[in-house]
Amino acid sequence: MTERDHTYTHASNGTRTPQVTQSIDWLDSDRLWAPDIVDIVELPSFTMVVKDHRGPIELLPATIQEFVAQRQAWHLHPSISRTFNLNYRRTPDAEGNWHIGVAMEVPNELKAEITAVKMPEGFRLHLFGSGEYARIRVQGGEAGLMFAAKWLIEQWLPHSRYDMAEGITLFERVQFPPLVEPTEALVDILVPVELALI
Repeated sequence: MTERDHTYTHASNGTRTPQVTQSIDWLDSDRLWAPDIVDIVELPSFTMVVKDHRGPIELLPATIQEFVAQRQAWHLHPSISRTFNLNYRRTPDAEGNWHIGVAMEVPNELKAEITAVKMPEGFRLHLFGSGEYARIRVQGGEAGLMFAAKWLIEQWLPHSRYDMAEGITLFERVQFPPLVEPTEALVDILVPVELALI
């Protein structure tokens, strides 16, 4: 499977392919990362269908199974519909529960058809607003994703010319198993940002 074109626009240089970091490397807490692994992209507005997971992380696979079944029913293959995780919380709540959204993009040509039907229980439509995002691309699995997101927010952002903006941190599943081998999985971590006032 080859990586398909995305609709991101690089904030200064037009479209470009981001640098790729390796998931396993983010497990090394002593590693120093260069700021240029981050780029700023503009994400246009689009409609998505979200399946919310509220509960222990161990139950997330069941939520994903429901999501995949509905995606197949609507024939929204990942080749025509981008896949996202919406990270509403950076840590679980006091009871150990997470709030994570699993989402599929609704292509413009299918928007009228899908938005006209009643959403299945547990699914909802969401219009995602346009904006700028700081992006890191991670290859090779889940292990380092949260470490990369933490570095982006806590280390890179305070030393950049950006502040964190209102919005949701996104994890776009650019390519993922079983469509590719686990070592070839690609995730774009996208944190909403705005230019700092000072």
